[in-house]
Amino acid sequence: MDDTLLLIFVFGFGLTSCSLSPPFIHWTWFGLADDKKSWKWNMGKDSNSWRWSATGETSKTGYQNWLPGQPNQAKIHKACVITYSDGQWDDIACHPKNYFVCYNDTNPPGQKTYHLIENLMNWDNAQTYCRTHHTDLAMIEDAQENTKMMSAAQSTYKAWIGLYRILWSWSDKSSNSTFRNWEEGQPNNSNQDCVFENSKHKWNDYGCDTKKPFVCQRDLKLKRMLRMKIQSDADLSDPASSNQMLQQLHAVLMNRTSMVDFKLVWRTEPRKQEQDDEKKVTCN
Repeated sequence: MDDTLLLIFVFGFGLTSCSLSPPFIHWTWFGLADDKKSWKWNMGKDSNSWRWSATGETSKTGYQNWLPGQPNQAKIHKACVITYSDGQWDDIACHPKNYFVCYNDTNPPGQKTYHLIENLMNWDNAQTYCRTHHTDLAMIEDAQENTKMMSAAQSTYKAWIGLYRILWSWSDKSSNSTFRNWEEGQPNNSNQDCVFENSKHKWNDYGCDTKKPFVCQRDLKLKRMLRMKIQSDADLSDPASSNQMLQQLHAVLMNRTSMVDFKLVWRTEPRKQEQDDEKKVTCN
């Protein structure tokens, strides 16, 4: 027996409402910042906290062995980490060339071996080298591993390890955008942790306690409703059958379209024969 159904689905597109600075306003705050509490006082879990190159994630153990007073962002924003020969860590800019420490993860996993590479490279090139010839730049999750790493690195004054962070993050914590539009020479001051846009729509770091106009955003949902007729030999009055077909159709739409945040709802049209039968009913 055929069932004719109306399939209705409602979907939303996530849009952002945002405007650039009007030309008559010289500076406006927007949502890019470098939050000190994410990296300075703990091995936190925020988007710009310190994380390990091998995983791209923040520390699972929270272990750290910073020099006293570090990390401190003195004079410039710093995103990479070196170890000194005594095993203590320091944050510096990523572009200088240093020796570096790679590691290999043994079998069973977790028993790391560390290797000092006496080639001068910046942090990014050192990471590429370690990933090519070893597991990654040194990952250190406890005091025992730091001691093993220090033993490998003790023949040099300082060397890169695999700790790094993403300098700037968005205030809503939801955006992965890496787009940047800095004014030439910016950012240039480690004590300036917030960002404004100037009248040329270029970005500059600035002190967060300064009062300026600001730009907000909001997410918009555009809803649409489409109707689709489906005929099937299955008994779609059976909830199990209709739910199974609904799930399959949802999976197909997710895989083959760019639609997000949508839902599917069954609406059953009355059968014409049933309507005709109802018209024939008479009362005596």
